[in-house]
Formats: sequence, structure tokens, C-alpha cells
Amino acid sequence: MIRIRKDKVKSLLIVLSFLLSLVTTLAVCFGIAKATETTQTVRKSEYVLGSIDESGKVIDSKKSIVMENAKNVDGLTIDIDEENATVSYRVVFYGEDGEYLSTTESMETDYDATSTPEGAETFRVVVMPYQVDGEDVKINMFTIGKYAKQLDITYNK
Repeated sequence: MIRIRKDKVKSLLIVLSFLLSLVTTLAVCFGIAKATETTQTVRKSEYVLGSIDESGKVIDSKKSIVMENAKNVDGLTIDIDEENATVSYRVVFYGEDGEYLSTTESMETDYDATSTPEGAETFRVVVMPYQVDGEDVKINMFTIGKYAKQLDITYNK
């Protein structure tokens, strides 16, 4: 029969209580930090095959990808690796009630937030791969991430 001394059990319980307290504290701190983040980054999973037509509506296309949902335009930044990117992009702006406002020209440089139109509330981004040997690149669901990750898009929550 194994005999466990009371003082060892007591010590073990103290250590376990401390570890549980530490894990709980870390979880609370992590939760508070996540809740106080003020910016959000567009993930590659937020893109779908498609484009946006001249009226601001998402349309089918295998030549570009588009953010599935419009995001808050406040704090919008778009960074692109100008030397290594194989894509260009356009930003589409919508007003307060989701009405289409405007679309930028195709860009290959970081977005200049001063060019955000007055009255813009939300935006979407369309990403277009460069042509290869004069031919448009056909995108599929497996290559969406390859093109989406070339832009670093952030905005305020």
C-alpha cells in the first residue's frame, strides 16, 4: 500500500492552485487584449472569386478575387510589396446605405488614404493578378490565397 504524506498532498494542491490561477490570469489578459484591439486585418479567407461591376455589385469572374463583404473604411490602409507583387488592385467605396460611390483606378502601390471619397462608409478590394505571356491568369479556389496575401489591408473595427 502506498502511503502519501499529508504535507506532500498539501504542497501538490498549492502548486496546482497556483498553476490554475496563472492559466486563468493569462486567459483573462489575452481576452482583454483581443477586446481592446482597434484594427482588423483582412484575411485571405475573406476573398472569393469575382469582381465588381460598374454599379458596385459583385459579379462572377475567374480573373480576379474580391472581398466577400464590405468593411469599415475608417483607418483603411493597404500595403503592397511593390517590388515582388504579382497583382494590382482596385478599391471600391460605398456610402452610408451601401450605395456604390466610386472605384479607384488599378493600383500597384500602397493606398493613399487621402484619396478616400467623401461620404465613404465601407469598402471592398478587388485583386487582379498580372497577365502572364499576354494572357489573363485564371484563378481557382486553391490559388485565391496566393494573390490575397500580397496585400496587407487593415481598417478600424
